[in-house]
Amino acid sequence: MLIRGRRSMAGSLIVAAVAALAAVVPGGAAGAAEEAPANAASGIAVGVRLEALADVKVARAELARGSRVSVARLIERQGQVTAVDVELADGHIARVAMATVRASFRVLSE
Repeated sequence: MLIRGRRSMAGSLIVAAVAALAAVVPGGAAGAAEEAPANAASGIAVGVRLEALADVKVARAELARGSRVSVARLIERQGQVTAVDVELADGHIARVAMATVRASFRVLSE
């Protein structure tokens, strides 16, 4: 009997915690759960340094393996980052699709 009482008390605490979180977080607890993984997973922001894992063609330039670029701007469409503008070593800006960023670069710093 004591175990049943503890389970229902624990369940009540969980419900209370979720309700409190929903009151504090704009958009409710479900909104917070959807936003956090997307932002944490990408790790891409303005100022982040990227390193080429292999030779990569970017716009009219070709970056050799190990080349480093800085993210200058995020390009968003419908709330998703679809591309980034990167600053090359010579100062030119080139647009790179996120699929290419994920496949050919690693994040050096945030």
